[in-house]
This record gives sequence, C-alpha cells and structure tokens, in this order.
Amino acid sequence: MTSLRDLLDRYTDAYHDADEAAFLSMVADGCIRHDPGTTVAISHADNLARFRHFQDHFAGARFTYGGVWEQGDVITAAYTITKGDTVLSGIEVFRVADGRIAEVWNTPAGPGAW
Repeated sequence: MTSLRDLLDRYTDAYHDADEAAFLSMVADGCIRHDPGTTVAISHADNLARFRHFQDHFAGARFTYGGVWEQGDVITAAYTITKGDTVLSGIEVFRVADGRIAEVWNTPAGPGAW
C-alpha cells in the first residue's frame, strides 16, 4: 500500500511535470471538492480541466511544503507555490480512499510564503 506522503509527492511531481496521466491515476473519478461556499463532485474530465488551467497559468511553478500532517486517511499540506517572482501559499486537505484522492478541501492561495 502506498503511503499518504508518497501519494502527495507523486501528486506534486505530476504538477511539476505536467503529467496528466499520472495526475488522473491519483484522483478518483467523482472526487468531492470542498471550496469555500461550495461542495461538488467532479469527474475526471473536470479535474483534468482544472489541472490544465493550472498548467496554462502556472507552467513551471514549483510546490514546496511548510508542513505536512497525516491522520488516518487524511493528509494536510501547507504549501508554497513559486514561479519567478510570484509566491503564493495555501493549505490543502486530501482524504484518500482506495489509493486515490477522493476528497479535497481547499481555499484560494494567498500572496507570500509561509
């Protein structure tokens, strides 16, 4: 069985490498996404559109983690995204089921590093 941290690292690598197939292999079809004010189940196609949107706007961006916490089937990551002079930070919470990200809680990243 893959550890939650290994899954997070592979997920990050998929973003760094713009690897759509790797990204989709780690996200459940029908993943539940919690954003402020909304909760939706999103298909692989919708998740892929989100991934491509990020790649279009932040190609070459790098993620680093200021902290990672695991509890049961949940992993929380305080991250910083850096692309050139742009630095954004946020927190994302993932619930994993059957080796895939089944649920995500996220807020928009804010300017600056942790």
